[in-house]
Formats: sequence, C-alpha cells, structure tokens
Amino acid sequence: MCGYQLLRKCISNNDNELIIYGADSFSQFPRRDPSVNSKCDRALPVARRDDLVVLRGKLDHEYHKWLRSHGLGSDHIVEYDAHSREMTLSELIINDPEPVKKIIRLIGKKPVYVPWFSGRLETEAAKALGADLFGATETATLKYNDKSAFKTLCRQLGVSVVEGTLFDIHPEDNENCIEMKNIINGYLSTCETVIIRGTLGEAGMSLYKTKGNDISEIYHEIAVSGEKSIIIEPFLNVSSSPNDQWVISRGGKIYSLGMRDQICERGMVHIGTLKGANTSPDILNYITKTSAKIVNNMAEFGYRGVVGIDYIVSDDGIFPVENNARFNSSSYVSMIVDNIEELISPIPYWKFMKIKTVACSFLELTERIGPVLYDGKKLNSVFPFSCDTLPSSGEFAVIILAENMDEIFNMEESLKEMGVKRDWPDMCTEKSSCFELTRLLNTNVIPLRPF
Repeated sequence: MCGYQLLRKCISNNDNELIIYGADSFSQFPRRDPSVNSKCDRALPVARRDDLVVLRGKLDHEYHKWLRSHGLGSDHIVEYDAHSREMTLSELIINDPEPVKKIIRLIGKKPVYVPWFSGRLETEAAKALGADLFGATETATLKYNDKSAFKTLCRQLGVSVVEGTLFDIHPEDNENCIEMKNIINGYLSTCETVIIRGTLGEAGMSLYKTKGNDISEIYHEIAVSGEKSIIIEPFLNVSSSPNDQWVISRGGKIYSLGMRDQICERGMVHIGTLKGANTSPDILNYITKTSAKIVNNMAEFGYRGVVGIDYIVSDDGIFPVENNARFNSSSYVSMIVDNIEELISPIPYWKFMKIKTVACSFLELTERIGPVLYDGKKLNSVFPFSCDTLPSSGEFAVIILAENMDEIFNMEESLKEMGVKRDWPDMCTEKSSCFELTRLLNTNVIPLRPF
C-alpha cells in the first residue's frame, strides 16, 4: 500500500499517455430515472491542457471559454450531440469511435479511457478506441457496488455492519408486500424509523424511510421502479457520514485519497461534501484501518479504479454502509481543487454542493454571482461546474473554496442573497452530516490534511 497521491497521478503518471474522460453517469443507471443526468461536462474543469473530454451533448462554449481564461480545462473536446437518453456515452463511442480516434491520432499518445463507472460497455468502448481502461471488469464492479454483497464482504472481513434484512421484490406475489410489512414492523418494535435501500440504487433512487404508515405506497414505488432486491435496516441516530476515498492504479497499487464529510438531505440523500472539517483520531483510525481491509480485498480480486466507501458514525457505532466502486461526485471535485491549487495556492477548506437558481445561461450566472465568482486569483470564492442543466432547470454545482469555515458560511449566505441556494427544510432537525450542524457544534475546526 502506498501513501497519498493526487488522483490524476494515480490514473496516469506518464506524459506519453492521453487521458480521455467519459464522465457519463448513465452507465450506472440503466433505468434512466428522470432525476439522473448524464453529467459528462463535470470533467471539463478536471481535464488538463493535453487531456481529452468526450461529451454526450453539446459543449457550453461560454463555460469552456471561462475555464480556459483561468488556465483550466482542455481544448480537446468531442461532442456527440446526443438528444436521446437511450444510449450511454460508451455506446455512442462504440457505434462511432472515429471522432475520438481522430483526436487520438492528432495528439499521438497512448489513450487511456477513464469512465465514471466500469461496465461491459466501458470495456468495449476502450477496445474500440485502442485504449487502456482505467477501471475494472463489470464482474468486479458489480461485486463491490452491490450493497447487499458489500455487507456480506464486510462480515467476511470481520467488519461490523448495521443489522438488516435482504428482501426480494416479487410484485406478482400477493403475499410479497405483506412479508415486507412484517419485516419492517419487526424492526419498528425496537426503533422509531426504518430505512429501505435498493441494492443497486444510487443518487437517492430506491431509498426510503418509514415509520410504518406508508409501507404499501413504498412497496408500490419500488415495484414500479423495477428494483429486484432491497435492504431493510433500522434508521440509526447518525452524527456524521464520512466518505473515505481510495484508488487502485492500473498496476494494482493502492493509494489513499483522504476523507471527506458528506452532507445528507433528510439524513439519507447525498447532496454535497465538505473537506477540512475535524475528524476525531479514534474515528479516523478506525475508518482508515477498515477501509484498508476492504480495498486490499478489492485489489486482490482484480478491481481497478476509484473506491469511495461511505460510513455512518452513530450512537451504535461506526459502520460502512456503501461501497461506491466507481468515481464519486467528490472525486471530480478533488481533481478540480488539485488543478486550482497548482495555479494559485493551497486550499485548506472546500465545500461541494448541488445548488439551484433561476434558469439562465452560464454568462448570466457569472453576472449574478460576480462578487464571489472564482477569478483565478482570490482564494475565498465560488467555482461553478456541472452546468449542463443550468439553462433548462437552473440546477448546477459549486465548489466553495475558502481559508476557513467562517468564509464558507459567509459565501453561502452571499449566494442565498443572490438567489442561488438549496432548500433544506429538514436540515436542522435531522442528524445529518451538514455544514450548518458542524458549524454549531464545532466552531474551532482543524483542517484535515491528506494521510
């Protein structure tokens, strides 16, 4: 096992290789839930000058121009201009690899395909491009990404997990819903709330909590979604939700990327990440040792790529709850921050948030948030990215870059005054891992440096 390394260096430390980013989340979501977007454009600020970014849709030229004006991003972009949600980016490449291969020939370096999630089609896309794959086989990815299989693995490694029951959904069986109700009511006899998670659902999909009065409605929603298996667990009293990120290089070397604190809406759905908050040594040591066991097992099995293990710190203990065997949302954020740090200075604190404003163009957004917008010089600023849905829905993401927690709070307040905010109605009543709660409980926050 190696020490800390920048993620970009873990992907490739060879100047003779061409990194091709395919940050398409569709590969993980075959059901195409309307709440899931492709998000290919989040790789635009991640890419360096000599990298290549492949987009399902069209490039936002104003955003790209803004990035390049600050020394970020690449001029090597391939746009497939796909209007349908029927095909993933990898399928588009397989069907017509020539636009990407043309850039590969022009640059003349050995290509490395870097998808969001590794499945069969990602392997085929890499072959179509004559590229190495920074990722794993579909077998390895699904082995660790499945929540039920992950809990089984943890038990085999001697790692404590939240008690729970795996339940198969069979809507054709009239007794199936009653069986689910009985299991849930069994847990409700000893706890107030039960959480229900689909074994493959992500981004808030197939994720519910109940006090027992809406089980039939939840069952119907799960059945309609097509989810085949769910995990039923007691909903614990959670004080924080750390995410521990690691990477296994193509050569099998293991690196730690450090720990972040997740911001979870209603105590469940991840909507952002905070880097810089203090984590107690006991929690840090336990999570690091536990993750090392898991990641070593993954490397031995042959998994390659990014690993993001989600934990909960609760009154009942510290438990791993999910293994994101793929790039995580904050993986891209970390790479963006790394790029910015090379240009200006170290950034002790950052906060990533999914956020919303009135639908507008990127140029209009820069005018709206001008006083706090990243300008390539000042540290305390707001960096917008993942802006492809900005013109249609006003939704995008930001990284708040800061020298301390107070500056993060001040800039967040400034954004709200500018009409850019996220509505969190339950944020102060849920035991979520949120900045507001962190700020109230711990005003003297010590920066967490990579280990």
